[in-house]
Amino acid sequence: MPFLTLALLLAPIAYADSTRAECGFSSTADTPPETTSSCSFSQRQGFISIRIDGGPEFDFKPTEQGPGNFVDAAGRAVYRRSGLGDAGQLFRLPDRFLHVYWLRDQWACGAEQLTSPDGCQLNIGGIVFTLQATAAGSLNELMVQVTGLEEVELLERHEIDGVAYKAEVADLDANGWPEVYVYISSAGSGSYGSLVAYAVNKGKSATPIYLPELSDDLVASKGYMGHDEFAVVENILVRRFPLYLEGDTNSEPGGGMRQLQYQLVAGEAGWLLEVDEVVDY
Repeated sequence: MPFLTLALLLAPIAYADSTRAECGFSSTADTPPETTSSCSFSQRQGFISIRIDGGPEFDFKPTEQGPGNFVDAAGRAVYRRSGLGDAGQLFRLPDRFLHVYWLRDQWACGAEQLTSPDGCQLNIGGIVFTLQATAAGSLNELMVQVTGLEEVELLERHEIDGVAYKAEVADLDANGWPEVYVYISSAGSGSYGSLVAYAVNKGKSATPIYLPELSDDLVASKGYMGHDEFAVVENILVRRFPLYLEGDTNSEPGGGMRQLQYQLVAGEAGWLLEVDEVVDY
C-alpha cells in the first residue's frame, strides 16, 4: 500500500492549462536573472509545471506544509517566494532561484473578442479566465468561467445593463494572485459605467469583487452624469468621467474631468474596491 501511494504521488501530471512566460535563474531572490528564455508555466490543482524552451523542466507538487510549499521530482523542497508581485512568480530551488515573468500582452481583450461566439480567454499562470458576452440589445448576458483553480472552479452568468467593452487581468493588491475586471457601458445617452469582477483566492477559488454605488460617495459623485470608463493603469483601477455643472446638457459637460483611483481590500463579506484618491483636472 505505501508503494502504491508513492507511485501515485510521483506519477506525471497532465497540464491542460498553460501560459507562455519568460524564465531565468539567479543566485539570490533579490538579484534579477542576467538572461531569460521563453518558457511555459502550468498550474492545476496546486501542481506546477515549468518548461523552459531548450532547457530544463520542472514539476512541483504541493505539500501539506501550507501554500507555497512544494517538492520537486526528486523529492527536494521548493518554496514559492514573494517579491515579483504581479510581474510573475519566484521559486527557491535547492540550488538557485527561478524567476517566472508573465507576458503582459496576454492580460486584456476587447469588445470584439468578448462578444464573439468563442469569447475571450486570459491565461495567467495556468489560471484561465474565459469570458463571453452577448450584444443583442440594452440588456445582455456575461458569462465568467475560471478554471485551473485548486478546489472550486467557477462558472457564473450575469445580466448586464449595456455592452461589455473590455476585460483586463490585474493584481491590484500585489498578493501574487490575479483578478479579472470586465467593464460595461450602458445603452442610451448616459453611457453609465459598471463592472463585473472576480478575485482568485490563493489559487483555490474565485469570488466576486464588489464595487460600491458611486452615488454612495457624495464627494466622488458630485457632477457625475455618466460617460465613465474604467482601466487598469500602473496596477491601479482608474475610473474617469466628465463633470457636469448645473445647466449643462448631457452632450456638453463644462466641469472638466474626474479620476477615481480604487484599491482592492478584503471586506467583511468578500473583496471590495475602495476609492483611494480623487483627482479633478
